[in-house]
Amino acid sequence: MRWAALFTDREDGADIRAEHTAAHQAYLRKYKGEILLAGAMRAEPGGSPVGGLWIFEAETRAEVEKIIAEDPFQIHGLRSSTTINAWGTAPGYEDVEIAPR
Repeated sequence: MRWAALFTDREDGADIRAEHTAAHQAYLRKYKGEILLAGAMRAEPGGSPVGGLWIFEAETRAEVEKIIAEDPFQIHGLRSSTTINAWGTAPGYEDVEIAPR
């Protein structure tokens, strides 16, 4: 099952992001098989991050929640909100690979 997680960052979170970016990136590498795609969301290309969007491969929402709970950005309070939804492929896109497994 695929899941999508949408994160919104605190507006005053730039210092948290700067302090924990290296640990956050190491965490993402650790979960590369379960987190298929991950990236920052920005209002404009090249702008400051305002959140993130990740696509997971996991059997249950609980697995996704457990992985997210380990994120240094989550632990240190950068995220003001997190939304998790089951995510399905649109008709006609069934043969498109999201990321190599």
